[in-house]
Amino acid sequence: MIAIDSSDLRALERSEARACRIQCGGAMNAIFDVVDDLALDGQFVAFNVPFPYKGDIVMLKPGCFGNVAKQRVGFWVDHEGSTEVGSTDDSLELMIDDEGAQFRLDLGRCRNGYVLARMCKVDSRSAMSHGSDILSEHRETIAGQSVRVITHARLNEITLCKEGAAGENAFSTVVDKTVTPKPVAGSRSMFFNASRTLGKVARTVRKLKASVAATYGDREPPRKIRFPTLEESNRAQTEETERLQRQARASLFK
Repeated sequence: MIAIDSSDLRALERSEARACRIQCGGAMNAIFDVVDDLALDGQFVAFNVPFPYKGDIVMLKPGCFGNVAKQRVGFWVDHEGSTEVGSTDDSLELMIDDEGAQFRLDLGRCRNGYVLARMCKVDSRSAMSHGSDILSEHRETIAGQSVRVITHARLNEITLCKEGAAGENAFSTVVDKTVTPKPVAGSRSMFFNASRTLGKVARTVRKLKASVAATYGDREPPRKIRFPTLEESNRAQTEETERLQRQARASLFK
């Protein structure tokens, strides 16, 4: 008797699905995407909004980054400097006001723009974060919680990632530059608001999937799938043949 555990079958199904994704829409196929008219728009931080970070609660104040026009800021993936695809010297623009910090990355001018576009479109990486050197801070009590308030920091990089610490207030989306206005400091367009809403939905779905996987992924009882032995298969085949012969003989004498 041959028995295959259900977990083994699921592993085979995942392997087949992964192979299909690679063949039909994986990162290798991204090289065929045309991104000359595309950009990544979004926001990498909202000011005066506390968020959890490494066991603490952090909040950035408006103006904490100073005049970023006088410094170089890179665009990275997952906070890895080796992944830098552009900077404010070429393809990255920052628009910072008292509400938050928006950006536009020109995918046609940066390196590996087609890969970034694909990662963002399939929600592999669509959240945003940033890396900075903290120069001045203090603590405040907000809504009964002790909050680390950042008042002065040097912004070094903004990053595309799976999940950013700032949550739904740090997001990115692929836009068509020919029809989507560039983000402007001091205002939030309908495109910005729509992207933020979609980002919230995507984040909620990711959390729900992760919760379901954590709750039920390892609790399904193992089920054995039993295949008939050779003897059982031969017996069943013989019985079916005899049944068909009887049916054929009966039809001849009607």
